[in-house]
Amino acid sequence: MKRLYQDYEVKKSSSGRSESPKLKVTIKYGSLESTCEGSADEALKFVFRFIRDIYPNYAIVSGLTLTVDLENLLKRLKDVIAFLPKGQAIILKPTKDLTDSDLILTYLVAAYVGNHIGLAENDYLSMADLLDRTGKPAGTVAGRLSELAGRLCVERVGRGEYRVTSYGVKEFMDTILPKLEGAK
Repeated sequence: MKRLYQDYEVKKSSSGRSESPKLKVTIKYGSLESTCEGSADEALKFVFRFIRDIYPNYAIVSGLTLTVDLENLLKRLKDVIAFLPKGQAIILKPTKDLTDSDLILTYLVAAYVGNHIGLAENDYLSMADLLDRTGKPAGTVAGRLSELAGRLCVERVGRGEYRVTSYGVKEFMDTILPKLEGAK
């Protein structure tokens, strides 16, 4: 994922203090056009209100769509996963009580998170990455990946490359993360 905000800078007010950055969002839908400028929260509310008004079934449809609450995930991962300067994730908690599938899914979630917060270039890991990080034999990792794919927790994105799905993140948060949060 390329960072589109690489030229971002905080502007200083005439008093020399940093101003809160404002976000400007313009939505064009058919002949309708609407613009909002304000804080990130205000802009997000504007987008959701626009969608709700233009597409009344949005609330119903969005309730049926599985999405990742990235903010909640990040909060819960504090003290569980950390990232090295080059973006590689490390698990800070003991993993001895995790199954092989749990461990693989944890590393794939870490890749997903690292990519979404701009610390890792990719949201997937190669088979070689998984072998290196888990320390498990190739046959074990391949077998667990096949099982995880069958359960719709991971998807193959290229030759020997795997990424966690939204359902996989949900499973991680519901079943694996509580084990890691309680690990000592």
